[in-house]
Amino acid sequence: MKPPGPFEPDLFDDSVREPEDDLPRVSLVPPPQAHSIPPPVDPGQGSLGAPDPLARYELRRSLGRGAMGEVHLCKDTRIGRDVAMKAILPLYEGDPQVRARFLREARVQGQLEHPSIVPVYDLGVDAEGSTYFTMKCLRGLTLSQILKGLRKGDPEIVETYSRQKLLRAFSAACLAVDFAHSRGVLHRDLKPSNIMLGDFGEVYILDWGLAKLRKDAPEAALPLDAHADDLKTAAGKILGTFGYMSPEQAMGKVGLLDARSDVYSLGCTLFELLALEPLHARDGWNAMMVATLQGADARPSVRAPERDIPGELEAICVKATALDPAERFASARALHEAIERFLHGDTDNAVRRELSARHAHAAEQAARRAESPGEATAAAAARRESLREVGRALALDPGNEEALRTLARVVTRPPTEVPPEVSAEVKGETLARLRLALRDGVRFDVASLALMIPFGLWMGVQGPAGLLAVVGLTAISSALKLLAAQSDGTRRTYVFGYGAYLFNIAAMSLIGRVFGPLFFLPMLISSFTFAFAMTHSGRFRAAIMGTGCLALVLPLGLELCGILPRSYAFRDGAMLILPPGASLPEIPTLVGLAVSSMFMIVGPTLLMGRVQRALRRAEVRSATQAWHLRQLVPAEARKPATTRPPSPSRP
Repeated sequence: MKPPGPFEPDLFDDSVREPEDDLPRVSLVPPPQAHSIPPPVDPGQGSLGAPDPLARYELRRSLGRGAMGEVHLCKDTRIGRDVAMKAILPLYEGDPQVRARFLREARVQGQLEHPSIVPVYDLGVDAEGSTYFTMKCLRGLTLSQILKGLRKGDPEIVETYSRQKLLRAFSAACLAVDFAHSRGVLHRDLKPSNIMLGDFGEVYILDWGLAKLRKDAPEAALPLDAHADDLKTAAGKILGTFGYMSPEQAMGKVGLLDARSDVYSLGCTLFELLALEPLHARDGWNAMMVATLQGADARPSVRAPERDIPGELEAICVKATALDPAERFASARALHEAIERFLHGDTDNAVRRELSARHAHAAEQAARRAESPGEATAAAAARRESLREVGRALALDPGNEEALRTLARVVTRPPTEVPPEVSAEVKGETLARLRLALRDGVRFDVASLALMIPFGLWMGVQGPAGLLAVVGLTAISSALKLLAAQSDGTRRTYVFGYGAYLFNIAAMSLIGRVFGPLFFLPMLISSFTFAFAMTHSGRFRAAIMGTGCLALVLPLGLELCGILPRSYAFRDGAMLILPPGASLPEIPTLVGLAVSSMFMIVGPTLLMGRVQRALRRAEVRSATQAWHLRQLVPAEARKPATTRPPSPSRP
């Protein structure tokens, strides 16, 4: 086992107690040898009397020394047991104030007869006039030592002291403190190093050197020497240990101290027991004083999320360490009962509802922030926070109406700004549709070549070069479409897609030489432009549209300028087609035009059908998801609240 528990070095000085790890200790227990097991009872040894009372005690070794006192391990020769003897140092024996406070500590501790308060056996003066008192010799570990072992992951400590075991010991300590309060005594220095756990289930509250009688204590609660100045502490003096003393204690408001001040110290101890770190970081007494007066987040799960701390215990910590004493547990017994309810599985429904209301209010505030104008990323984060807080509120109280209304509000109202994740998902879906259109475009190219080559030959194409050029340009366009459809990057998809469109336009411009730029070519260009423009990218659509218009207007302009031969002649109110690329015999021309026109009807229709089916699937998926979310909320909670005004926004 680890060494037994330390005590504060100076049990008589009214100065401020610094953090416990910075000072030497006085211990009432033997050093870390095989002394955890008490010696066997020996009723046959020891005498019944001695001229010198101190001769009854056989000094063995010093257990520790403080600024004004020293503790020794002794053997009571009359009874044959080990005891701890505490004596004033000879240097301060003549100081009446130190002696009075020493006597106060012995009498307070001796009169608080409780299983969890170290019993005082004897109080006297030795032959040299030195005042002493003896008490039970403790064997075990302080809670401070246990928590230190848990922080370090000591296997023996971890195995021996489970959370449930520590909570039961803490609960017993609360009862001991409540007993002291019933006798009119405030401890004023409760902390992990002043709570000891014995090896056989004992729990002790140590160090009553700063104990004080409550101002409202009954006169007969704890009779002491009326002339002693020990229980009358001057107003404005700060006593206790920073990091554990209550705010009113830290401000020196002695007249305001009551049982709730010790409850605050117990709450700090409970926080450390759960989070394995102190509520107020040990950054020096000045910083701890500021933290105590301003308050700290007393939710252990915030400081130690990996420890899976139940919400009920978290709520107990928050209540016990409230800045306002009126908001704390009224007594140490009330704190004990709250711990026992948790240990017995009897969850405090009132605490759960109160905690659920806090989460519901936080969810409503986050929903308001999500709906206010602002950056999309911040709005998305606020919506996520709102849903998380709703989940916590409903986990604690499934019937919380405010949480249910907020849930219905968040899941049924679209955000004013599209969240970045949603934008990315929609962008991916749009890109997928573009890739689908590109693959269909390859099929369209293959089908058009299968029709164009035989009909071109039948219609008497003048020279094979033009037909081969159309076939080559269409093949290049198909290859670029495949590259665009298989590309992982959005930029490459659009670059390859635009290249495919350019080669398609070039091929169609050559086909336009058969009937001219204003006959049949506009229908081809519009079909391809429509297929390529099915994307959310405005710049890509603009480029496609501009290129299509240019492909239609440019050949006409070249003809009007005389650079290309005219495709049309106008005589006597008639428009004549002068095809430079084909002879246009009657039957092949009519059949070719009819088949091509039907192809231009069927092809875009099939493509649009594919796109509409994809859109339909997306809409059904989105509507189904929204429907599922609405089923989580009762029908009455889906209606907006009309009688309750909206809660004011917190800064």
